[in-house]
Order: sequence, then structure tokens, then C-alpha cells
Amino acid sequence: MNKFWTIFKREYLTRVKTKGFIIGTTLTPLFIVAITIGPGLLINLKTEKIRNYAVVDLSQIVYQPLVRTLDDTSKTGERLYQFNRVETTPEELETTKNQLNREVDKGEIDGYFIIPDDVFETNLVDYYAKSVSNFDQILMYRSAISKIIVDHRITQSNLDPQIINQLTKGVHLKTFKIEKGGAEKEDVGLSFAVTFIMVMFLYMALIMYGVFVMRSVYEEKTSRVVEVLVSSCKPFQLMAGKVLGMGAVGLTQYLIWALVAGLLTLYSTPIISMFASSASSVPIPTIPIAVLVYFVIFFVLGYLLYATLYAMLGSMVNTDQDAQQLQFPVMMLIILAFFFAFYIIKNPDATLSKVTSLIPFFAPITMFTRISVQTPPFSKILLSLIILVVTIAVFIWLAGKIFRIGILMYGKRPTLPEVLNWLKY
Repeated sequence: MNKFWTIFKREYLTRVKTKGFIIGTTLTPLFIVAITIGPGLLINLKTEKIRNYAVVDLSQIVYQPLVRTLDDTSKTGERLYQFNRVETTPEELETTKNQLNREVDKGEIDGYFIIPDDVFETNLVDYYAKSVSNFDQILMYRSAISKIIVDHRITQSNLDPQIINQLTKGVHLKTFKIEKGGAEKEDVGLSFAVTFIMVMFLYMALIMYGVFVMRSVYEEKTSRVVEVLVSSCKPFQLMAGKVLGMGAVGLTQYLIWALVAGLLTLYSTPIISMFASSASSVPIPTIPIAVLVYFVIFFVLGYLLYATLYAMLGSMVNTDQDAQQLQFPVMMLIILAFFFAFYIIKNPDATLSKVTSLIPFFAPITMFTRISVQTPPFSKILLSLIILVVTIAVFIWLAGKIFRIGILMYGKRPTLPEVLNWLKY
């Protein structure tokens, strides 16, 4: 047991002292801070650039309402959107466009609109500018012109546009999630975001830390360090120390991130309030304690399953190429589970969702997703955990047999019959 703890501590301390661990652990919370505060800053970040546009209004109807509609002003009271009407005829339109293109190219105007005389029949308006990548701005122009066109049609039909707007006003749909016991909780879609982020963390952790275990075994095997280690401890102790040591590294990193996330949950609104007056209306998502507990459980079990598989693969390979080829099938299992999670988020009660949450290779991600979205009966969760634990026990037994032989085998990559033959010893 002492030898196991020696390997465990060596693996843990070696990893947590690396620059990669320190930088990754530090930068990730900073990234979380950025995405927490960033939206509040960007929402209130408005450029007050004065924009000059030319308007060729062949309909003789749209120009004046457009000027009245887009009447935003800067802090100094100057209009942000300044329009200049350009008179022309359909016959001279091409000549006018060429002249306006030159003005845009020289920076004399920011762009121009061509409103044809049959705009009420064709519903087409042309907009020309050097840059058409500001989609919010383009949508604003389209919305303003569309409203002018619609209001004119209503007026021409001897109807009151205001009455029509009232009659056709949309409905705001508030969503409430019914939790266990019949409690109601307003949900504006943040539960999806929280679920997606936590599933993404699971997905990344299973791949990242599993590959770390494989590379650690493979590197010590190729450098012959493992021969020294095996001479002083049993191969199974070496494998267990590496797997659990790396798992402790992962838990340490996630604990730090969880503490940062918890602090941000408490203090993000006051911080954003310093920059955004509407911060008080921004809902802060809360994660039930049960979901956090299940996250830790499925992280630990999922890690044990895949880290054992990766350690087994690491003991079988001798080159980087072999390692990449053998890890692909294991990685595909994790990727498939991640894809199934998207389906489960939308269809938590579907047959496919129920089946995949019981398959041990998918369960760490798929069952956790079901729990986060719509918690299934505890009996189903327990069944999934039992299947997962039994599968882990079987693979630890298999990996132990393969690891103790493969770790000392050099040369060509073993074939499947050879690996199966190792299980007899």
C-alpha cells in the first residue's frame, strides 16, 4: 500500500507543479470571468459614429418616414444617422449609382439606399456600403424600412396602422420548469446553457485526462523508467497509482474552477452593475446541489473507466503512431456520448435517451445530461451507476492483466490474439 501511495503522490505532485497545469488552472477562471462580465460590457458598448447615407427614393414615399424612424442621437444631441436625398430618374439610375459608388469609395458617405418605384409590389430595397458585415445594423435598417412599407399599405387600405399593430402584437411566452415535488421555477433557457457547459467539461475532462494517463505510461515505458518502477512495486500498483494520481489532479483543477464559479455566481451581478445599469434584471443560473453531486460521481466513475482503458492502451504501444491509432476507438466512444447529449437535451424521455444512459461507455455523459435536464427516477440512476461500476471493475481486472505484461513488452505492437493470450496469465 505504501508503494501505491508513493506512486500516487509522485504522479500527483509532478503534474500539479507543471507550468501547463498552473497556466491552465489560472487561465480558465479568467476566461469564466471574461464570459461573465464581458456580455454586460458589450451590451452597453455602443459606438457613436455619425453615419452619412444617401437615399435614392424613386417611390417618393419612404425617405421622410425613414428619417423620422432612425432618429437616434449622440450624447451631444447630433443625429447618428444622417440621410441625404438624391434625386434621379429610372433612366439615370445607373449613372447616379456610379457617382454614389465613387463617394463611398472616397469615404464621403458610408453607403446608400436604392428604393425602387415598385417597392410596394417587389418588396426589394438595395443597400450599398463598403462593409455589410454588421448584421445588427442591417437588420435595423430592414426592420425600419419594412415597417414603413407595411404602414403605408395599411394606410392605403383605409385602416389605422396603430390599431393593426395592437391587433397583431405578439405574445411573450414565459417558461417555467416543474421540479420534483411540483415546485415551479421560471426558466429562461439558462438551464440549457448550464447543462451544456457541465457536459462540455465532462467531455473535455474524460478525453484530456485519459490521454494524459496513456502518454504518462507510454513515455515511461519507452524511456525504460518503468522497468525501475516495476522492480520496486507490482504492475497493478503502478497502474492504480497513475490512474488515481491523475484523477486527483483533475479533481483539484475542477475544485478550483468550482470555487471560482461559485464566487462569480455570488458577485457577478454587483460587478456587472458597475458597467451595466440593467444588470439587476440579468438572471443568475443556480445549480441544484444534487446535480453537482452527480457531476462529481459521474466525473470520477467516467474518469476511472476511460483512464483504465487509456492506461491499458499506453502499456501496449511503443510509438506515437501506435498510440494515436489505438486511442481513436476509445475517443470515438466519448465523442458519441457527447453527440447523444445534444439529443437528450431536447428529448430526455425518448427511448434512445433511456438506452444510451444505461450503456456504461456513454453513461458518464448521457445519464448526467438526463439528470440535469429532467431527472429520471432514482432507480434508473442507480441502475446506470451499478452497470457503470461493474464495467469499471471488469476493465480494471482486464487492464491489470494486460498492463503487467504489456508494460514490459517492446518491439512491434501486439496483435489482438496476443493480447487475449495475456489474459490467461
